[in-house]
Amino acid sequence: MGQSCEEKYTQCLAYTEEALGKLKVVSDSLASEALLKFARDYYNDAKHYAEKGNYTTALEAVAYAHGFIDAGVLSGYFKIKGYHLKGIKE
Repeated sequence: MGQSCEEKYTQCLAYTEEALGKLKVVSDSLASEALLKFARDYYNDAKHYAEKGNYTTALEAVAYAHGFIDAGVLSGYFKIKGYHLKGIKE
């Protein structure tokens, strides 16, 4: 049987928290600032919804947070040591 929504949320939140903790902004711009703000805001929203017991919305919010982190890494704005994604090389 698969993980419950709460278990998946807990796992994803920890992974996202670790990524935010290791994240280094390497290209300071309005875009990098916006991506980081969105990631942090959605991360905080996820915790808020989880505190209310709404793990479906919490999981959706943490997925958005992680998506903004991925976008920053792929765009070359962020680096995260040991991260599964690397920036796109042109």
